[in-house]
Amino acid sequence: MASTATSVAARVSTRTVPPTTAPYVLCQAAGWSAFLIYVLVAYFVFAPEHQAADVISIVFFCTIPPVLLTHRLRAWMYANGWSRMTEWRRKARQVAAALACAFTVTAAVGGANGVVHGCMSIPVQGMGWMLFAYVVAFGAWLWIYEMVHERRRRDELERLARDAQLRALRAQMNPHFLFNSLNSVRSLITENPARAADMVTGLSDILRYSLASDRRETVPFADELGVIEEYLAVERVRFEDRLRLEQTIDPRASSLAVPPMIVQTLVENAVKHGISATAGGGLVRLDARVRDHRLEVVVRNTGRFQPAIDGGGFGLRNAAERLQLLYGERASLTVEQEAGAAGEETVATLVLPVEAVR
Repeated sequence: MASTATSVAARVSTRTVPPTTAPYVLCQAAGWSAFLIYVLVAYFVFAPEHQAADVISIVFFCTIPPVLLTHRLRAWMYANGWSRMTEWRRKARQVAAALACAFTVTAAVGGANGVVHGCMSIPVQGMGWMLFAYVVAFGAWLWIYEMVHERRRRDELERLARDAQLRALRAQMNPHFLFNSLNSVRSLITENPARAADMVTGLSDILRYSLASDRRETVPFADELGVIEEYLAVERVRFEDRLRLEQTIDPRASSLAVPPMIVQTLVENAVKHGISATAGGGLVRLDARVRDHRLEVVVRNTGRFQPAIDGGGFGLRNAAERLQLLYGERASLTVEQEAGAAGEETVATLVLPVEAVR
């Protein structure tokens, strides 16, 4: 039953005429105005005599009938599902439609000319060239419209594919974080049940944030800082004084957009590599600044980066893929090893374009 409903919905969507938008009206006006100018230039160059009635006729028949015919043709194409046809079937129908529209307007011009002048004053050769011009004009309209429609369709498919990938990546992040957190809870259940209960409470708050932001591409950086505080509160139950945090946050960064859970992922990796892998614990430093129309977030931790702890670097790979889908080349994520005052440090640098939340 579900598959039937889906197929019906798809069939309806391909047969529904899209709304008449401002760009469509603008393109119609620009295209047929250009055709009108071409015909008027040809008339004044080649016609032996220039009459006001002829100019009025040209202006009318080069604008009103073509616009009405192509607008009706647009509805006809959607109603009969031209976009779902094979290319050859669609091309054959486009040629037939261009010829039919051209014959219709040419015949109307000849009839109107006979009524105005009492006889046909346009020579056969002139009617032939007129028919040819209309065939070219309607054919060009169909070709351009198909190109624009195909581009829009590809853009929509790419958007849907990108959204599906983002949803899949976000869905992977939740089990990944949940697995790590439940391991921490398990280790405390027998040792300190009260602290284990505190961890479960904090974990529920984090998951609530994760689920609430699951349908959003970006969230305010301030919200991401809030979930980081919740996460560190959970981890402090386990690490106590071994976990130290320092942060410097540019006030301008608070309202800027970041992908949900992406900075939290960097902090989580810093805790695992810098704290749990070091007997005496360590320091996690979070810095965020805005400069050159970019938001730069740097997460620094003591210790070496050990991808094996992260299942081959799954969290960071996931974060990099999400950045590529959302921003392309406008964002970057790098992880480097540096020599610090207290020994080796791992530095993760996230660079995002300055954007509003969407």
